[in-house]
Amino acid sequence: LPKTFQDAVLVTRALGLRYLRIDSLCTLQDSHTDWEREASRMASVYMDAYVTISAAASSNSDGGLFFKREPTACSI
Repeated sequence: LPKTFQDAVLVTRALGLRYLRIDSLCTLQDSHTDWEREASRMASVYMDAYVTISAAASSNSDGGLFFKREPTACSI
């Protein structure tokens, strides 16, 4: 499995959850018909979700969910 999917499995297990939906595995990415069918269900899938995991900083499925960041100092 790509790193992002592995990380999602780790988060799911850490939260004690039994199920994980990965949209790119549940929807055929090269099928317009399948994408339209699955897209119509996404609102109810996300509405009923316990948690939504998003790899917002990853450019592809190999990027993972986590990355090191440099801390920023703030002064008040």
